[in-house]
Amino acid sequence: MRAESRRLAPVPMMPRQSNNRLEVQVVTQAVSSTSPATSAGPAPVAKAPGNRPAALPSWQRLRWQAGSLVSPSATARALERLWFTPPRAAPTSAARRFLDTARSDWALVTGHGPSRRVRVYRWGDSGPVVLLAHGWGGHAGQWHAVAGSLVAAGMRVVAFDALSHGASDAGTRGAAQTSVLEMSRSLLAAAWHAGPVHAVVAHSLGGAATALALREGLPARAAVLVGSPADMHAACAALAWQLGIAPAVLARMQRQSERWLGMPWSAFNVPEIGRTRPVPPTLVIHDRGDKEVRWEDGAAIAGAWPGAELVTTDGLGHRRILQDSAVIGRIADFVRPKAADTVTATAATLAVN
Repeated sequence: MRAESRRLAPVPMMPRQSNNRLEVQVVTQAVSSTSPATSAGPAPVAKAPGNRPAALPSWQRLRWQAGSLVSPSATARALERLWFTPPRAAPTSAARRFLDTARSDWALVTGHGPSRRVRVYRWGDSGPVVLLAHGWGGHAGQWHAVAGSLVAAGMRVVAFDALSHGASDAGTRGAAQTSVLEMSRSLLAAAWHAGPVHAVVAHSLGGAATALALREGLPARAAVLVGSPADMHAACAALAWQLGIAPAVLARMQRQSERWLGMPWSAFNVPEIGRTRPVPPTLVIHDRGDKEVRWEDGAAIAGAWPGAELVTTDGLGHRRILQDSAVIGRIADFVRPKAADTVTATAATLAVN
């Protein structure tokens, strides 16, 4: 793998200064890890698929192991509920103030039962559209540190709450459960509603949702994936291993969920999408010490997507990375359209209007 490393200077207009080091790498071949991708622990509130597992009390592991032996069907259903239940996080005061400044309306997800509403938020009056996609259990307000800098750089910003998140409607399985596939459909609905979209910036599982949307034909000219997991199948297998669940029970759970997902788990592999489908120029940003999604996941995505650029940070973790001034500056520089793209985007907007 060929890589270039350098220190990025903070951008003055950003909300927070940082001395954290960013290594910029142009990855020319796939990166693989000797350890499996990891996932959420079995805490009462499930974390994002693809996360590192937390320490598990031995009695919980024994309970899952016993369930696998005594009642594999019920254990498979319990694992399914755990995996597809996002956590609930109340917006911070900064997030609420940020959303209060937006122009908000609704996009519709159609074609999978009754139409469902996705809450869409907009900032800025002119320039190319940058769509912001939150992660598992997240909401549009988490982009409060990023959006202002993008608007200041001459772009229109659009964010949304995915189904079963934030102010949007419940998804097909009710308000308590959803999937990366439904997040991707929410993203596509917001994109068609607010488009044409110049670039997508996504965090955590929003990156996997973006990859699925690109596979379905989202015509973005650039993508930024921050702290994104690589492989849902491997992540769920890691969760099952941590819980002590038998492989046959995991297979049963995945077969059950494939019936309502409408596609195999192998379809949720972000590196493979870049190997088999056209993808736009992509910036992958991942913190080396991310305790929720391993750095190796970001490296694997960057290694598989042609021409992708990997930026490695240190000390920012999984969420603070969205508030770091140097990271935000790097995002703004990457999605800022070149002169030729600006002419094309202007022509497309005129054609739509």
